[in-house]
Amino acid sequence: MVASNDEAATTTWQESIAELQSLLDTSLEDNRDANLQISSICSAILDSDDTSSSSSPPEAVLKAVRTIYLRVLLNLGEYSKVVEFATNNNTLEVAYALYRLRKYDACRKLIVSSTSNDDTNNNTTDENGNSSTDRVLMHIHAQTLYRMGETNEADEIYSKILSSKEGDAMDADEREDTLSNALANRIANHTPGSMLQEDGTAMVSWLEEDESVRQLIESYGEGGGEGDEEGEEQMLHNYDLAYNLATYMLVSSDARSRSQVVQAKRLLDQAEKSALTILESSSPEEDVDDDDKTDAADDGTNNDDEEKQLLAEREAGPIRANLALAKILLGGEDNEMDALRTYLTLLTKAAKSGTEQGNLLATSSNNLALLRDGKESVFDVLKRIPITSSLSVSEDGVSDSNAGKKKKGKGGGVSNVPLVGATPQQVRTALFNRALLFAKMGNATGCMEALDVLRASLLVSYHGDDSKAGRSGFATSGKGKKKKTPTSADDVPTARPSSDSEIAAWKSQADWLESELVRISESKEKNADDILQSAIDSLGKATNTSSNDEELGSLLYTKSQLLLHKAALDNPELNVAGVISALESLPSAVQSCPGTKVTLASLYGSLNNDEKAEQLLSDLGNDIALAEFRLDREQYQQAVELLEGILEEQGSDAPMEVRAMLVKALSYTDPEQAEEVAQSLLEATSVELDGEKLETMEIPRFAKKAGDSSSKVRKTIAATGGGKGRVRAGDRKKKNRDAILRKRAKQREAYLSKLEAEGRYDPKQNSKPDPERWIPKSQRSYNRRGRRSRNKGTGAQGGGAGAGMEKDAAKLDVVARLAANDGQSSGPSTANMKVSSSGPRKGKGGRRR
Repeated sequence: MVASNDEAATTTWQESIAELQSLLDTSLEDNRDANLQISSICSAILDSDDTSSSSSPPEAVLKAVRTIYLRVLLNLGEYSKVVEFATNNNTLEVAYALYRLRKYDACRKLIVSSTSNDDTNNNTTDENGNSSTDRVLMHIHAQTLYRMGETNEADEIYSKILSSKEGDAMDADEREDTLSNALANRIANHTPGSMLQEDGTAMVSWLEEDESVRQLIESYGEGGGEGDEEGEEQMLHNYDLAYNLATYMLVSSDARSRSQVVQAKRLLDQAEKSALTILESSSPEEDVDDDDKTDAADDGTNNDDEEKQLLAEREAGPIRANLALAKILLGGEDNEMDALRTYLTLLTKAAKSGTEQGNLLATSSNNLALLRDGKESVFDVLKRIPITSSLSVSEDGVSDSNAGKKKKGKGGGVSNVPLVGATPQQVRTALFNRALLFAKMGNATGCMEALDVLRASLLVSYHGDDSKAGRSGFATSGKGKKKKTPTSADDVPTARPSSDSEIAAWKSQADWLESELVRISESKEKNADDILQSAIDSLGKATNTSSNDEELGSLLYTKSQLLLHKAALDNPELNVAGVISALESLPSAVQSCPGTKVTLASLYGSLNNDEKAEQLLSDLGNDIALAEFRLDREQYQQAVELLEGILEEQGSDAPMEVRAMLVKALSYTDPEQAEEVAQSLLEATSVELDGEKLETMEIPRFAKKAGDSSSKVRKTIAATGGGKGRVRAGDRKKKNRDAILRKRAKQREAYLSKLEAEGRYDPKQNSKPDPERWIPKSQRSYNRRGRRSRNKGTGAQGGGAGAGMEKDAAKLDVVARLAANDGQSSGPSTANMKVSSSGPRKGKGGRRR
């Protein structure tokens, strides 16, 4: 009997293992029923564990079942159970559960302790030095540090993950996802000027040297990506990587050239196209029972299409927002109008979606404020700046469902937009923008409060696992009451930069703004110049004490900004010698920048110091800029020699502007050779066009200007404080005079044809014109009406015929009148008459008033 019971017990747990194996062979992703069934089987096996019984499962089986059970709980989202049930052997599952529970500090400590134990125990790894479990733990560790605002440490971990050679266990998809996360980590905490090096060049990060990133820029950022005729090669299967790379290039645009901004714009164009194409063509994942599949097929087609379209639009929203930012950085009226339309559209859609796109709503609102600054009142622009709160990217919060909606009876567009779930870079930007606008309004209290919050946030990167950080912003609290400053440490936004040098740079920016506030308000308690000079001195001390040369960029960049501002205050008339002195006082790293050298060369050229200007341009190493300078100084022969040297060195790879400049220079020294070069330039730029291909091409259309825009553009302008869509009379396009004359000729022909049809006009009969056609009809001789009073009150009007005209002419004939009276006046003499010089005028009407 005992033997039979043991045999039955053995059969029971083995059957459970077999059933478990059959369930694991099926797809568990998004299959809640299967996960629940596996969870029940695993729980039964683990509960039947009896170490005193010989029929209990082996320890290896129990360990495997325990791991399966924990991962099924992760699929079901029961993270707390994972933490409670796990043992020391399940570090990976517990770390992920803690990460999802937002217990980032505990997660980091667990991973660090596990890594140190592995090093002590010398656990076996693969041939590349990392096991797959270790690599997953490194991913979780890096993401945890990102959420805690420790972006430098996260960047180092991502570099270790990606530093393995080709043929590593990491596949292409995992590598691209890791690159995308590493770029997002860099974007989250970027500080302007942090990429500046001592030689004036921009620092190239290890991410930009990655082969996958380089290929992406070469294929899609430099005008590539045309693909085949079917367009298969145009699609970016990982458009998130292209989006993050382009965003990183835009955020660090202070250290990049215009061509790199253009590359970022092309990447975003391709990412948007790929996102819309891939998401709209993909099949939606549905959890539909077998009994309900028929019904779903009958009435769910339209809903599926709408859902896919909404998903595609939601994914494309952030891409379009950064596309608009790229257009703003490129400049130009057309680009700004396109960006304006994009942000208004995104704000409308994001406000309707409620909590789903809170960060997009805040970002679009902030960038729209940048566009409208100077075109709207400062108060209206201030309403567009997002309201910061204590929630940051570490809490991964969402915005209020009423955010971004217009209040009834109050215009001005979107207002009261909360900045929730934002990165440290976004929080710092919003706080500084708010303080700056308060200063422009002259609101000293509001500006100082915003600066105090900014200074406090520079020291906080993470509130802790047990934080009670709330969602309320610093602009409002309760029912319309102002919450001006944080009341506790948990209320301070998390916006700590990635290094101490960047913290010092941001504090100096805040001090500069405070000095301007004191200067505007004419405060007698503080001295604006002393505050500014103290900020410059603090930057100098931080530069001297910094031990890491890679962290000096932000300090030197900010110090240069403050020095230039001080120079502008000391030299309000912008005297050329004073400007040169200010530029030469900047740090050597900034003086070495190409823009600084070109500016100094231009200023020296305006003072006719050509030797110094040429030396600066020669040090720059840009022969094209030097040739352009010599052309401006009318040194045509030297310009010809320099340009010919460039063509000999670069050959066909030389830019077309070099040949154009050579033609201009030769036109003054050798006109015949200039014609030859111009002809070769025309031949090189000639394009052969196929007639059939031209017929199939789309007709190019020029963008309309703001004054001649369509109704849609007028509505856009009206929504942002314009003239309510009305086009001014002076802005209307005038008609061509030839068109007016043609229209008049057509109307005349139609009128004459009508008269001819009525018998009132004969084109063959040449009738004589009426000699009295210039006289009013009432005064013509053949007009019988009013004949008696015809000549009353009439006078000469410049010519004509008739009795009235002859009588008027006779009145003016003095010679004939004197001859008729023999030289005597016909009227009585007035020699003895007296004339009253004053007195009331009496008459029927009384006194005139």
